[in-house]
Amino acid sequence: MEKQTLPTKMRLATEDDIGFIFNSWLKSYRNSYFAKPISNTVYFAEHHKVIEKLAKTSQILVACNKEDEAQIYGYVCAEKVDGIFVIHYAYVKQPFRRLGIAKLLLSSFDHDFSQAAVYTHNTNIGEKLSMKYNLVYHPYLIINVEPGE
Repeated sequence: MEKQTLPTKMRLATEDDIGFIFNSWLKSYRNSYFAKPISNTVYFAEHHKVIEKLAKTSQILVACNKEDEAQIYGYVCAEKVDGIFVIHYAYVKQPFRRLGIAKLLLSSFDHDFSQAAVYTHNTNIGEKLSMKYNLVYHPYLIINVEPGE
């Protein structure tokens, strides 16, 4: 599959996408350095709560097939925290990797990557994006809790 022939549309995530987003995020992050030593019971229950919180405060952009929006290629969950662009998670399905999907998703956000930006989930794609986009790893932004929560 070539980059030029992949009919791609960028859109906001919908309720119909949430199951896929949670499932793929939890399963793919399960193999991260952070999550490996945690039991499945604790990881899946607690990280699900983390994703729920981030989904409420963030914007989730989906890259999908322009002709069939139910066919998702990937997504990025990001927000601004204290004026700084924060990428919480980026995921692209295996068959669509190395086709520029993550680049398309990130370029859909209104952010100048010559300015400061951070990422909160340290994964292989996170590390690659950090080198390409000069991102700083800052995991503590996922546990920023407002007073009274």
